[in-house]
Amino acid sequence: MLDERLVVLDADVSSAEDCIRLMAGLFEQYGYVQPGYGDAVAAREKEYPTGLPGKGINLAIPHTNNQLVNAPAVGVIIPRRPVEFAMMGMKEKKLSCEVVIPLVVQDTKRQLAMLKKMMKIIQDGELLRRLRDSKDKAEILGCLSSLEES
Repeated sequence: MLDERLVVLDADVSSAEDCIRLMAGLFEQYGYVQPGYGDAVAAREKEYPTGLPGKGINLAIPHTNNQLVNAPAVGVIIPRRPVEFAMMGMKEKKLSCEVVIPLVVQDTKRQLAMLKKMMKIIQDGELLRRLRDSKDKAEILGCLSSLEES
């Protein structure tokens, strides 16, 4: 699920859609999803935004249903500049996100468990700072290793 090829540091992105398209391209390139996945995530993001206020650092976790999924995956985008995502549950509120963690969920039963693990990460300000400030893909994957535990 954690794959160094899905970690993008210093990403030159300027919108939520840029982030979604960048990671959907990587997910597709490495066989995690089928064509059309990026469109599905972008459409879902407009209806059900995924920006979250983390402890000191805002983040977003774009994802969609499992229809175009081949295998589960977790991506990481650390944008060069914060990217605006609408806040989950409050479309009109915008958050400047410094960490974007796109999820590819294959099993809807495991999605809830994955989101619970994400909540622990969101509430860990030190971990979020390490993610944002790291220049090392392996370190970033180490920060997220709890997501792979079942």
